[in-house]
Amino acid sequence: MRFKFLPVILVIFLLANFMVSARDPLTLRVATAENQGSPAVEGLYRFKEFVERRTSGRIKVQLYIAGTRGQEEELLEGLRRGAVDAVLVSSSKYKVLVPEMELLSLPLLFATEEHWQEALNGRPGQRLGDFAFQRRREMVMGYMTTGSQNIFTRRDLVSLGGLRGMKISAGSSSLTLEAWRALGLEPVVVADSELTVALQSGWVDAVGSDFFDYNRLKLYEAAKCMVRTCHIIRTYPFILSGRAWDQIPQNLRRVVISCGQEACLWQARHAFTRNKQINEELSRKYWVRPLNPTPEERAAWEKQILPLQDRVAAQLGVEDILREIRALAPEPEITKEKGRGKEERE
Repeated sequence: MRFKFLPVILVIFLLANFMVSARDPLTLRVATAENQGSPAVEGLYRFKEFVERRTSGRIKVQLYIAGTRGQEEELLEGLRRGAVDAVLVSSSKYKVLVPEMELLSLPLLFATEEHWQEALNGRPGQRLGDFAFQRRREMVMGYMTTGSQNIFTRRDLVSLGGLRGMKISAGSSSLTLEAWRALGLEPVVVADSELTVALQSGWVDAVGSDFFDYNRLKLYEAAKCMVRTCHIIRTYPFILSGRAWDQIPQNLRRVVISCGQEACLWQARHAFTRNKQINEELSRKYWVRPLNPTPEERAAWEKQILPLQDRVAAQLGVEDILREIRALAPEPEITKEKGRGKEERE
């Protein structure tokens, strides 16, 4: 008699467990090596906000920042093993696993910040993301950035030509070193932690940086002349693992991807705007002096780097993507001026 109600009790117990587990939210673990205060981290907080609101709490996002889950190489390995579900890493690190991403490390690839947004939010960015899916079954939800980089020098310059022969700090990437030499500068490998001392001592004469790092590292103490080169826009693919995709309920998968895309769009606009604000603040406070290259100087610089861009794109097998990016570039100012001059003569 005592076993009479056992089947009923078991059914109730199983149903209760099912209902509890159904209510348990899925947690996506999202990691980056970027520090608190970085514009990239702000983009991840926006992603968390979007996902949790639009899934009505059925998916939670746990953020790990400042390398708490490892540096970028370790994060990518963790993504493969399932230790994290999504990561934000620089394209210069992701290229080790997806070589085509090295295209984004080419200097002067993007003429303006608007050009960067149009290219990476459009077909070229999508096609680069396709390589990640083909090689690793990972989804690039979008691209974030810390903004465009300019060159800051110890000495005042009157033209872009004044950079020729100048010692500039650089990372250890062979592509970066070759690019600076092609542009007529002498690259010197310097760690971020040593940049200020390197500038003050004359070990290097110049540094390429966005305004976030220029301000964070207090480089304005040693380098107050800014040459507006916009020579590189550091790019961070926002990557979701295939394993995480499989765990997300089917009816919420597109929601998560959409949240990633929108977070990237918001973050890029925010980063570019904040860069401009910091520029204005530092110019007023520390008398950072800007130098705007002429259209002719800019065109000459771009011409110097074209052979390197063409060669790298050919080695990676992405010549067509490079052509697409170039086709989206705004008309050069020098071409506009020639057109205006012709109209005036006529």
